Amino acid sequence: MARRTGWLLLAACFHMAYVLRLSAGVLAAPLGREFGLTAGTFGLMSSMVFYAYTLMQVPVGILADTAGPRLTAAWGMAAAGAGALLFASAGSPFLLFAGRILMGAGVAGAFVCTMKFLADNFEGERFATLSGITSLIGNAGGMTAQAPLALLVAALTWRWSFVLLGCVSLLLSLLCFLVLPRRGRRSFSLPMLQKGLRNVFSTGAMYSLSLNYLASQACFLALSGTWGVSYLRAVHRIDGAPLMTLLAAGVMAGAVAAGKLSDLWRSRKKPLCLFALAHFFMWGLLVYLPGPFPRPGLAVLLGGIGFFAGALVIPWSVARELNFPEHTGLSIAVMNTVAFLAVAVLTSSMGRVLDSAAAMPPADAWRHVLLLPLAVSAAGLVGALLTPETFGRKKTG
Repeated sequence: MARRTGWLLLAACFHMAYVLRLSAGVLAAPLGREFGLTAGTFGLMSSMVFYAYTLMQVPVGILADTAGPRLTAAWGMAAAGAGALLFASAGSPFLLFAGRILMGAGVAGAFVCTMKFLADNFEGERFATLSGITSLIGNAGGMTAQAPLALLVAALTWRWSFVLLGCVSLLLSLLCFLVLPRRGRRSFSLPMLQKGLRNVFSTGAMYSLSLNYLASQACFLALSGTWGVSYLRAVHRIDGAPLMTLLAAGVMAGAVAAGKLSDLWRSRKKPLCLFALAHFFMWGLLVYLPGPFPRPGLAVLLGGIGFFAGALVIPWSVARELNFPEHTGLSIAVMNTVAFLAVAVLTSSMGRVLDSAAAMPPADAWRHVLLLPLAVSAAGLVGALLTPETFGRKKTG
């Protein structure tokens, strides 16, 4: 019972991490009016959370493996709460950037701690299936960051909304400290870190796996977290928040389906390749189908993109099976570092392309913008094809 309570609490932190990471998508209009942000500046501001998240992945991976999920998650959520409160009080773009950076650094440990806790406490159980359920809970935060957050902003203003998010994050920090089990700490040394990194980077399959993983993360998060609402308003002239909620719902359903298929088929590679191919195909439809097209068609298309991006849960299992158990947190953190660097670069690059295409009709400008995630999804398919089968493998030594 205690291990399930701990898992659910960490999954709630993972949920809040998604809310804070993707919260900028519904703020383009109010922040643009109040601070005069261009598309490029807004994209860069939004991407700060991903840059900070990226830079913190290896440190939080080390902390999860040594200090343990309890202290790592507690301190991280406290920092995220402080960042949300700083963002809410911002009187200048500089403080907006600073708040996003602190939020990103704070939530960086939520996912790694959740997966580390899962690997340590549910050994021998259906790891991919449980990972899928974890992803469902986390990605529900992506839904919360769309229409529900937009409604909250409309009711309370964006500043008071972030005060509320900051307070919830601080509460989760306190609960992690009080509820999660204490565990003996492993000592940390530089040679130990060097050995762990050497083992992770010497595993050739981690490179193709990371390429596939970054494609699922970067394409989904750049669209749902920053540019999706703006795209739908400019090209299809509709309120994008509800459809972005469907995108997040698609990831949730896809994560559970991918995890279950992987365990049912007793294969990691087969569902990984199938989902990567479908993911690339759906992006191709979004880019090249003539628009604007009916809302039901958009709903199916965006839900499909989200669903097939849900295969991101399979690389978690593959990374666990490719590496030694004592390097679980570090291996996932390294993979996350690559993925969220890609998210940050893609998010800000889409803003720069949008600025450079400002003179074009909106549909043409956005087609140029969306070619970037289409190319990234193609790279993800290549990564899936090059990743070996690892089902049932457990590295020891």
